Amino acid sequence: MSQYLYTRLREGVANALPWHSGDASVKGDPRKTVKWIDGLRGIASFMVVMTHLARAWDYDLFSPRDNPDVPPRIMQQMVLRIPWQGRIGVTVFAFLTGYVCALKPMKQARAGDVDGAFTTVAKSAFRRPPRLMLPATIAMCISWTLAQFGAYTVGNRCDSSWTRDASPDLEDALWKEVVRLFKNFFVAWTNTDYNVHMVYDEHQWALLPLLKCSMLIYIVSFATILCKYRWRLLICILLIAYFHQDPKLDRETFQIQALYGMILSDLSYEHGYKSFLQNATYRWPRRIVAWGLLVGGLYICSYPGEHPEWADWSQRMFDIATYIFPLGSNYGKRWTAVGIDMIIMSIFLTHWSKEFLSSSLLLWLGKQSFAVYLLHGTLLRTVLVWMIYGITGQPWAWTTDIDGSPVPPEWLPRRAPWVFAISIPCWLALLYTCASLWTNHVDPFCARLTQRIENTFFEDNTEKEQHLIPMSSRPMPM
Repeated sequence: MSQYLYTRLREGVANALPWHSGDASVKGDPRKTVKWIDGLRGIASFMVVMTHLARAWDYDLFSPRDNPDVPPRIMQQMVLRIPWQGRIGVTVFAFLTGYVCALKPMKQARAGDVDGAFTTVAKSAFRRPPRLMLPATIAMCISWTLAQFGAYTVGNRCDSSWTRDASPDLEDALWKEVVRLFKNFFVAWTNTDYNVHMVYDEHQWALLPLLKCSMLIYIVSFATILCKYRWRLLICILLIAYFHQDPKLDRETFQIQALYGMILSDLSYEHGYKSFLQNATYRWPRRIVAWGLLVGGLYICSYPGEHPEWADWSQRMFDIATYIFPLGSNYGKRWTAVGIDMIIMSIFLTHWSKEFLSSSLLLWLGKQSFAVYLLHGTLLRTVLVWMIYGITGQPWAWTTDIDGSPVPPEWLPRRAPWVFAISIPCWLALLYTCASLWTNHVDPFCARLTQRIENTFFEDNTEKEQHLIPMSSRPMPM
C-alpha cells in the first residue's frame, strides 16, 4: 500500500511540473522531437514583449550599466540582461523559419519521394505570403481603426520617447488617413529600407525579411533536393559564408539563421546524428559539450546593444568582433546570432532540453507567438499606456512665452512604480487572452482563405499520376 501511494505521489508531482507534457519521453515520442521548436518560439515571442517594455520605460537596460561611474544593476548583469536588451526574439524566429520550411521536403527527399518533396516546396512557397500577409494586414487595420478614434493620443504625449515615436499621429482629413493606410501596407511588404517602418505597427518590419528567408529556403531546397546530404550541407555552409562576409544590416539575423535552421532540420533526419544521440558511450562527452555551448551562448548573447565600452567583458568582445566580423556590421546582432546558434546546438545535443521546451506551458506560449507578435505593439501603446499615464492624456494645454511664441506642454509623467507592478502583469494577461482569441478565430479564418486561394489557383492532378522528374533520375533513399 505504501509503495502504491509512493508511486502515485511521484507520478502526481511529475505531472504537475510545467515541463511535463505526457507519459512518453522525448526519446520515445517522435512528435516531441518537433514540438520543441514551438516551445522555443514561445520563449522568443515573450522576449520580444519584454524587450519592448524595456525599450519604452527603461532603455538603460540596453547598456551594461546606467553610466560609466556606477555599478551595474542586477538586470544589467551578464545573462540576466538577455530578456530585456532585444535582438534575441527575431533571430530565433528566422532560425525557426528555416527549420520549419525545410523540415518536410528534407524528410521526403531522404525517403526517395522527390515528387512529394518538389510538390511540398511548391505548395509551401505559394501559401507562405498569404499566411503571413493576411493576419498582419488585419492587425494593421485594427491599429489604423484605433488611431482614428484617438487611441494613441496618450502615447503621443507620454514621457517615453520610444512610445511617442511608435504611436501614429493623425492626418487632418480621413481620406488622407485612408491613403496612408494603403501606403503603409506597401511599406510593410515592399520596403527594403530598414529606417522606414509602417507607422501603425512598426514591429511588422521583421515580417518582410522573414518572408524572404522562407523563400530563400524554398529556393535552396528546390535546388538541392536531388543532392546527397554531404553536398547539400556544403552548399548551405558556402551560402552562410557568403552572407557572413556581407556587412549589410541583418544578414546575420535573417539569412544566416534561416540557412542554419535548414542545416539542423536536415541533420535531424541523418542516421549518424540519431545514432550519436542514442549511443551511451558519448552521453557524458555530449552533455559536457552541450553545457559548454549553453553557457558560452548565454555569455555571448549578453553583449550589450548600447555602450559596450562601459564594461570590461563587453569591451573585450567588441575588440574581438573587429577581427571576426566584417567591417561596418552590427556587432551586437552578430554576437547575438553566434550565441543563439550555440544555444540551439546545445538543444540539439540533449534530450532534456527538448523535453523542457515541449512542456505544456511553453507549447501554449508558442501557439500564441505569432498573435502576440502582431498584437503586443498595439496593446502596449494603447491599453498599457492608459494604465500608466491615464486614458485622456489631459491636461495638455499649449501656452505662450513673453514674446507670444507657442510653448508645448511637458510630456505626461509616468505614475509611481507600484502602478507598473500592477499594470504590467494585468496587461500581459490581457495580451495573451487576446492572442488566444486571435489564434482560435483569426488564424483559422486566414488559413481557410489561403486554402481557397490555393484551390482556385492549383490544378487538380488527383485523377492522373504525374512524375515531376524521370524515374531514372531519382536518387536512392538515404
